[in-house]
Amino acid sequence: MDDFSADLGELTDLRDYESSEGEEIELRKEERRRRTSRLVLFYNKLIKNFRFDRNSIEFITHLVAPLLPKRKTRAKRNVVPVDMVLIALQFYASGTFQTVVGNVLRYSQSSVSRSIASVSLTLSLQSNKFIKFPTQLLYFTSIASMPGVIGCIDGTHIRIKRPTLYKKAYVYKKIYHFLNVQAICDANYRFLSVCATKPGSCHDSSIFKTSVIGKKLAAGDFGNSVILGDSGYSNTTFLFTPYGEPRNRTEKRFNNAHKTTRCAIERAFGILKKGFKVHSEVRLSPTKTSRVTIACCVLHNIAIDRNRPFDEPIDWSSDEAYMHDPFDETIGNQSDTLARRRGNDVTELQCKHLVGVKCNVLCIEF
Repeated sequence: MDDFSADLGELTDLRDYESSEGEEIELRKEERRRRTSRLVLFYNKLIKNFRFDRNSIEFITHLVAPLLPKRKTRAKRNVVPVDMVLIALQFYASGTFQTVVGNVLRYSQSSVSRSIASVSLTLSLQSNKFIKFPTQLLYFTSIASMPGVIGCIDGTHIRIKRPTLYKKAYVYKKIYHFLNVQAICDANYRFLSVCATKPGSCHDSSIFKTSVIGKKLAAGDFGNSVILGDSGYSNTTFLFTPYGEPRNRTEKRFNNAHKTTRCAIERAFGILKKGFKVHSEVRLSPTKTSRVTIACCVLHNIAIDRNRPFDEPIDWSSDEAYMHDPFDETIGNQSDTLARRRGNDVTELQCKHLVGVKCNVLCIEF
């Protein structure tokens, strides 16, 4: 009887083991089905939740997968690359709390946080593949007949949580803490250059002068091509700004053409913030916020390259986008003043071109 009880106990243990093993296999199958079902959603639902269709999500996954670390949850469940990408895209698109993203995709807040950090870092490391000036420069001549314009520049402030170091440097207009993100875009709203590391108190002109692209333009690496900026920048031979107080019809016409052309960067920022609502307030440190912003700019360019339509209408009737702090002319050294004078001379030639005088700014030698 004792031997029979022992054999029965062993048999029961074996059945329990087989049962638990079978349940684990079923759980794995269910997990695979769940991962697949996320990408088999209706097109509109995928766009709404993740801002990309299935093919684009798979493209992004293949792009970042080789550089993503292998992650496991507390339940010893692997966080596969496609799930990490979906977590990050959901966070970028909604801008909601990480706990909410985790509840939707069935992951803990810690797994969501690590996935967002990993995907953001991986995308930002590959930004030079997508955020760059093309070999064939796209000009803006067809918009308002301004020759030689290859890009439009501006900055936008992105609110962040209070940093632990250099708190005052990130305060903008004595209200909250911000990053000042500067970008240049082309006529198709594609970002050509993005600087997302400067605190909110930095002036747009200072960011441009110290940036890599600013030094390249000053060195003449783009020939006689120019970019357009608002009054927050200094008027030079490679960066045109509008007249502060137009004195005649010619200068007014120049300002109108300048505004019509330069609004491309305002629209690019509008599309970026509408598509990725995380930029309404990024509840992360400055370093992580910078990576998230660069990652979203990369995704913005990927969407344009893949001809993905921007699904949400954007209101351009408001003039708030054109309201900026005037540039302080007292800031700068003697070389800056000389550059402004030469820039003013070139601007005069642009004005003559707009009123029909045969003058081509591309043929001027400085």
